Amino acid sequence: MAANAAQEAAALGRAMDALHGVMSVEEAYRLLLLLGLLRHHAESSQSDDARSELFGRYAWDELQSSYEGGHRLYEIVRRGVAEWKEGPGRSRGLSLPDLIAVNPSQLRDVIDAVARAQSPVRLFELVLEAQSRGAKGGQYVTPRDVRALMVDLLAPRPGESVYDPACGSGGLLVESAAYVAARDGKAEGLRLFGQDSRGASLETAAMNLSVHDLEAHLEGPASSLLHDGFPGETFDVVAVNPPFNQARWDHGGRYEGRWPLGVPPEGNANFAWVQRCVDKLSPGGRAGILLPTGAATGTRGAERHIRARLVESDLLAAVVELPAGLIPHVRNPVCLWILSGLGGIRPAHERGKVLLVDARETALTVDKRQRILPQGAVERVVETYASWCGESGASPYEDVPGWSRSVSVEELAAQDFDVLPSRHVPGQVGDAAESDVHQRLEELTAELERHFEDSRRLEDELRFLLGNR
Repeated sequence: MAANAAQEAAALGRAMDALHGVMSVEEAYRLLLLLGLLRHHAESSQSDDARSELFGRYAWDELQSSYEGGHRLYEIVRRGVAEWKEGPGRSRGLSLPDLIAVNPSQLRDVIDAVARAQSPVRLFELVLEAQSRGAKGGQYVTPRDVRALMVDLLAPRPGESVYDPACGSGGLLVESAAYVAARDGKAEGLRLFGQDSRGASLETAAMNLSVHDLEAHLEGPASSLLHDGFPGETFDVVAVNPPFNQARWDHGGRYEGRWPLGVPPEGNANFAWVQRCVDKLSPGGRAGILLPTGAATGTRGAERHIRARLVESDLLAAVVELPAGLIPHVRNPVCLWILSGLGGIRPAHERGKVLLVDARETALTVDKRQRILPQGAVERVVETYASWCGESGASPYEDVPGWSRSVSVEELAAQDFDVLPSRHVPGQVGDAAESDVHQRLEELTAELERHFEDSRRLEDELRFLLGNR
């Protein structure tokens, strides 16, 4: 397995090196994704004789056998993508990189690398992670462990609708479908919706969903804060990792839509995103949104007012403070807010309260550039939340020093509705049993060891993908 991974990484590294200086890094990544898409399209077509997308079925084979120059290969890619776009939910204007200046030997390395990848899904994971590490302007891929935590807490169910108003590459939609499929055997009944302000992101989302054999309704390019692509519709689950502290989002105040909890502060879109989630929630629905820690403590009047309305209306169910360094280009800790629609998820005895979880110390440092949220930490947060919600089979909820606390509206009001968990959750009891400490240390050590091999492999793959730049 390790040898295969190293070979795959080496092939991708040669592909990126071959394109260096011929096209931009962004175009090179897009070419890898397009070729991965055509490979998946061909393999899916071959497994289903009833499909009529004949050129899409053979485009990948033709690319592998062609040794002609950029003009010919460009035409094959163009026609293959055109056939793929005929499918449902794929009407994105995929832009193709310029292949005219690329000589056949350079393209051969790229095509060979895609052919040797473990699968198109694996190729997409590698390329998207590499892209996120070099992203600028607040555009990044939500790490897999953070996606898993958010979706596990929101627990989408068969037949429900899931909406991401800033869907990027579609990772939260894919994760939601995987969650349902893992528990129900299939995710066919799940309805997926996404919108994004960037055409390139929508292109990537359409391809990413396709290689996972998923369909979604995608709208844009247009900011969902300024133009709702799904007017009048609400959703059972809303999940979003929006751009943090987004300035100049409102075009000088000329925005559409209503703000049920109050007008967001100028120059910062954090609470505009929060209210977009609230506005799009169905009765009894739930939402998860990642926000910088400053959103939980901000002292500006508009921010305090909106937080107060969230708490007093029982819309804010929980805030989980996460470790620093989990998300590329965000050094500080971030918080995951869980919102509930009217008639939502909390039990009667927890109404008028907010669950605050301080999970800052749960990260594992894989290397100097990467921290992860281990599976054990994800499970502990999910179990705590299930207990607080009174879910069937969960143990009764109790506050845990250094970990979680259920805080009343009155206490939050006395502190200007500051909802940052680390300011409300007291530290561990000083005389905690030594056996508990040793047990926790053993669990973390075992978790870290499980990640070491994956970490080394990912490090090699990303270095090769980035051409050692």
